[in-house]
Amino acid sequence: MGRERETGGEFKSVVSDDDVLSVLSNADTPVLTTQMIADELPVTRQAVYYRLQELHEMGSVGRMKVGARAVVWWVADESE
Repeated sequence: MGRERETGGEFKSVVSDDDVLSVLSNADTPVLTTQMIADELPVTRQAVYYRLQELHEMGSVGRMKVGARAVVWWVADESE
């Protein structure tokens, strides 16, 4: 038994945008890394990263590069 697929053939997501936003909103810190978010969800770091990229493009989350390979994320303010 495998994962279900959408009509276009891609896999259905097991984690919603709201799941990712909930992890960010309920965090004890103002920002989280991709790995910190992935640790709270039943998906890989890479899957979370792709979801965060989409949320960033939609304006739902903010991001900032904080090192050579480190990025932090937060829920975007409505005015951003």
